[in-house]
Amino acid sequence: MTHPLKPLEKTIGYRFSDVNLLELALTHPSCNAEVGDNQRLEFLGDAVLDLVIAEALYQGNPDLHEGALDHMRAGLVNGKALTVHARTLGLDTALQVSEAQRQHHSEPSAAMLEDAFEALIGAIHLDGGIEAARTFILHTLSDAIQKAQSNSELGNPKGRLQEWTQLQHSGAVPDYKALPEEGPEHARTYSAVVQLDGKELGRGCGRSKKSAESAAAEHALQQLND
Repeated sequence: MTHPLKPLEKTIGYRFSDVNLLELALTHPSCNAEVGDNQRLEFLGDAVLDLVIAEALYQGNPDLHEGALDHMRAGLVNGKALTVHARTLGLDTALQVSEAQRQHHSEPSAAMLEDAFEALIGAIHLDGGIEAARTFILHTLSDAIQKAQSNSELGNPKGRLQEWTQLQHSGAVPDYKALPEEGPEHARTYSAVVQLDGKELGRGCGRSKKSAESAAAEHALQQLND
């Protein structure tokens, strides 16, 4: 007999070895069930979510300082954002609540859905380990992560330079070219030049190719403001 949560497993893209963990993640405290509820799993999932998102932002944005990374992380894991993901996955209809709770509130609250989403992450982590949880999180939040990073780039030198070139040169986009690397392998210095229609606008260097391009854009902006 097919387990009633199989369709949900397909939606979330993860098949549980122990489906009892999924059931527990979807059990609200109001049920007062003998097996417990999803609050401990929510505690675990919250920590796993923070770690995975922080790691992804750290690795994907080597030029951003701690404050910018923290701002992006907070926007991705806040209650409102997680509630949307929970509804998209159908957790609002799968969440088990007591009859009294259902009569008092016909639909799960935002806080209940946030907890269920984090509990689901905790359940996946216990069932399949950190890699399974990471895969689920990055797949589910991929669009939100890309949007957050794109919005962040609008405030960095490369974003500001592109905004200027598009406005002043009929939509033209700057072109970045890597220059020869310098220094020992364990401490490389990368350099880049930014051009527009073959004309050099600025140069820069850094500890990564991305930071070198950012420095080149900053130099170009300084030149434009002189």
